[in-house]
Amino acid sequence: MIGRRARGIVSMVVLGLVVGCGGESKPVSDGTMITPYLAIGETLAADRVEGLPELGAHVIEAAKTHEGKPGVDAMVQGAARVGSPDIATARLAFKKMSDGMIEYLRSSADGRAGLVIVHCTMTFDGKGGLWVQKDGKVMNPYEGAMMLHCGDELSWSDAVPPT
Repeated sequence: MIGRRARGIVSMVVLGLVVGCGGESKPVSDGTMITPYLAIGETLAADRVEGLPELGAHVIEAAKTHEGKPGVDAMVQGAARVGSPDIATARLAFKKMSDGMIEYLRSSADGRAGLVIVHCTMTFDGKGGLWVQKDGKVMNPYEGAMMLHCGDELSWSDAVPPT
């Protein structure tokens, strides 16, 4: 019995549990690309970079089962750079990931339940930026505390503004 329990604990660690701002544990890797992607967005919205290399690695690992699908290459390219200790560089990498995630989810309705596309026209020197997040209060990963709730939710059928 102890061996089985130890294996369960190791499995939880391998799943990549991290402690969030409020002290709660959040799973960041469940074998999908969306869970670690969302965790990256939440981390950047909190103006933090801790844990981004690991989260990017989870996205890259999960993307292996989706090779060749729309947007996956862009997500992998962004995920490979999102671990930068420089938050501006990490945010640019997340933008690349977001463009890929939107393309991927638009081509496949599976997995987008409860998720919305958000557009902030003010980020990146007025060029704007898009991202995917859970439905609810806008949490801007590109501007963090400076403009945390800046952004307009789009539906999946809306035209995506160029950024």
